[in-house]
Amino acid sequence: MILNLLQNGDYETARAKSLTALQENPENAELNYFAAWAHDALGKEDAAIPFYEKALTLGLTETYKKEAYIGLGSTYRITGSPEKATLLFQKALQEFPENNALRIFSIMTKYNLGQEKEALQEAILLLTNTTSDKDILSYKKAIQFYAQDLDATFH
Repeated sequence: MILNLLQNGDYETARAKSLTALQENPENAELNYFAAWAHDALGKEDAAIPFYEKALTLGLTETYKKEAYIGLGSTYRITGSPEKATLLFQKALQEFPENNALRIFSIMTKYNLGQEKEALQEAILLLTNTTSDKDILSYKKAIQFYAQDLDATFH
């Protein structure tokens, strides 16, 4: 029921129902995750954080866990805690190394931490490894070579 509300964009009803359900079952990881999702979607990021944290602590299914990592990390980042986001994304990428959405959010966090060059390098490599654009792929080897040292010049 709450999941359907979230998937259909009825975040306020989902928030109210998840909060009510949590009064009876506060240690339910899924309900905490749903509450976090609803708060986040409503622009109540600060209120979402403790629900994300508790959901992850209690343990989620693999699918919800990936989503909670993205939601919490992104929320840390946009609420001014990029250091927390970086640590969370590092942990998440150890568990889910092939998840490119986690990589993108991690790259944005590196940018926020002033690691612009590293962020750009990672973004270029991710792009060249995941794109199906034939123009980019025709230069993949050169792009990846130059991405290793964006400041290099050759004379």
